[in-house]
Parts: sequence; structure tokens; C-alpha cells
Amino acid sequence: MSAQKTILVLGTNAGQADLIRHMKERGWRVIGASPVMGEPGQAFCDVVEPVNIVDLDALEAVVHRHGVDLVYSISSDVAMTSVVALSERMGLPHFYDSAFIDLLDDKAALRGFLAEHDLGPVPFRKLSGPDEAADWDHFPCMVKPTDAQGQRGVVRVDRSEDLAPAITAAVGFSRSRQAIVEGFLDGVEISCNAMVCGGEIRMKVLSERLVHGPHALGVPRGHLVPCDDVSEANQRAALTLVDGIIAALGTRDGVLYFQMIVTPEGPRVVEIAPRLDGCHMWRLIRFAEGADLIGMAMDCLTGERVPQTLANGGEGDRHRPIKELMFQQMAPGAAFDPGPFPVPDDAIHHEYRYAAGEIVRPVNGTLDVVGYYVRERT
Repeated sequence: MSAQKTILVLGTNAGQADLIRHMKERGWRVIGASPVMGEPGQAFCDVVEPVNIVDLDALEAVVHRHGVDLVYSISSDVAMTSVVALSERMGLPHFYDSAFIDLLDDKAALRGFLAEHDLGPVPFRKLSGPDEAADWDHFPCMVKPTDAQGQRGVVRVDRSEDLAPAITAAVGFSRSRQAIVEGFLDGVEISCNAMVCGGEIRMKVLSERLVHGPHALGVPRGHLVPCDDVSEANQRAALTLVDGIIAALGTRDGVLYFQMIVTPEGPRVVEIAPRLDGCHMWRLIRFAEGADLIGMAMDCLTGERVPQTLANGGEGDRHRPIKELMFQQMAPGAAFDPGPFPVPDDAIHHEYRYAAGEIVRPVNGTLDVVGYYVRERT
């Protein structure tokens, strides 16, 4: 009998808990790394190391101490940077390389790459302060940190007089102290979870991304598979765009999460992440498509099994019943009370991220997820 293998998971929040539970079910020993005690994934770890996930030297010591065979993470851009850098340093299996991670992590560099390959170009500018946008004349526009995760520092600007303070704020959220201003994309938001293994696209599943209004700009409230408010022509165009981007990136093995908006000119990319999303979309895909994206990714990365390939790349039947994943959300800082967030009677799956009385931690700082459910839409 072979010796039990060990994985180091960077982060132990609710997103990582899905990966941690999966690896435990595979029979692996799981070491979690997080300096934040009490996160949901820690209950399923064999050991929790209170190490900052950006401290590569401390993480290297953890790898040596526990004889780690694999390092991975989902739902976090910051964690994925460390996953790849640490795996390269230690000679462990990994998807992509640090140069690839840097490209996707830099919103301006990605915009430049897409423009160079004529893959839905959008007007943009990378800058380190408001003076560099003095002649910007595309309004409305979006201002974002070039390398911050989630919605922190992301704002829509409609008037030129509001541009400078938005840029200053975005630079403050950026690790590299830079921001990007880009043309505003108006339309239905969609996502695509894609996976390549052995140079072949094994999965390519579109979903509609339901978002809140201006009070929580860009914060998702749920997802639908298949899409509901997107024409078949635009769904085909989005999948063709994904194919083109994957090919331009070199058809590398790994998981990619595309966020897009269907504009009057067709689908345009908002961002691409080299990881599974942070919205438990793998679970919605499992109920809608019968495929486990976490399992497929780990099959490919570990080589333990050949990952399945979804029929037609996972494009699926657009006329089948819609499955929805909906978030239960509240402002951070208060104690969680499950009373206002009941479990729907028709839920296929439901879970809370907090126990009653726990203080809700700020993630996007506006409306943070305290629970979620999956069900068939009626």
C-alpha cells in the first residue's frame, strides 16, 4: 500500500473548505495555512499552520516539515501567486508558471494582451496617479486597482471631475500602487469555467452572473446554469472568445475562470483568473452538468486519474431546466443570525459559512456571503 500523500492548501476560508474536503475524501493528508484562526476549512484539516500565505520562506519550511507532495488553492488570486511560486521553488507539480500568473494578475497587461490578439479589445490605460488620466475622455468608465482581488477599489465613474479621487482610491488598494481606467462595459454579466488537461479543453461551462445594483457594484448575488437572459448567438460568441483566448495563451493545462459582459458589440472580458472561482460554482456545475470541476482539476494535477471530458466541451443544452446558486448575504461586522436566512424547501444543497453568533468578517466589505444554496429555478 502506497504512503499517504500530503497537500498544503493555502488559505482555509469557505472557498478552500471545498478543496480541503475533496482532498480528504481522496485519502490525502491536508495541511492548511492561514494566520486567521477559526476559518471554516480548518475543521477539516489534519494540521493548521498559522502562516501568512504570501510568506514563501515560511511556507517552504511547512513543506519540509510535513513532507508536502502538492501545494494548491482555489478562489484566491493572492494564494495562486504563492502556489505557483512555491511549487516552482520546491519542484512540485503545478499548473501554469509565474509569468502566466503575473499576466492575468495585472489587469492592464491582460487588456494589452487581448488587444494585441484582437480578442474583444476595450479602451484602457494603466496609471499610477490621476495626473496620467488628464486627457481621458471615455465616460462612463471603470477604475480598478491593477492587481487587487474582488471588488475592492472598483468604481464606476460617470463624470470627469470624479475620476481623480477614484484613481487615488484604486491605487491605494493596489499592491503595485497602480490603477487601470477602462471603458465601461454595459450588459448582462456572464462567466465561463474552463479546464484544459493534456492540451484538450475538457470543460467550458457558461453561467449567467447575477449582480447587485449600484449600492454593491459588481458584487454577485447568484449564478445560473444555463444562462437565461443571453441569446444563443451571444453564448456561442462568448464560447468562441474563450476558445480564442485559451489558444492565444498556449492551451496550457489548468483551470481558468472568465468573467465577461455581453455588450451590444458582443461579449467582452472583464477579467480572467488562473483558478477556480470563489463562488462555489463547481457545485452548481456538478448539479447542472454532472461534472466535478474540483475533482477534474485534481485528477489532472495529481495524475491519479484521467479527468472526464464533458460532451461538446461542456457547452450543454441551453434549453434544459435552469439551476441557480444564490447567496445569502449581510453587511460584515455584526453577529450572524441564521433566522433571516432560512434554508429553501426546494434546495438541492445549502450551507452556512458561519455558526450562529459568529462575527461576519469583511471580504468585499459591502455584502458578504453568510450562506448559499443551489436549486432548480421555477
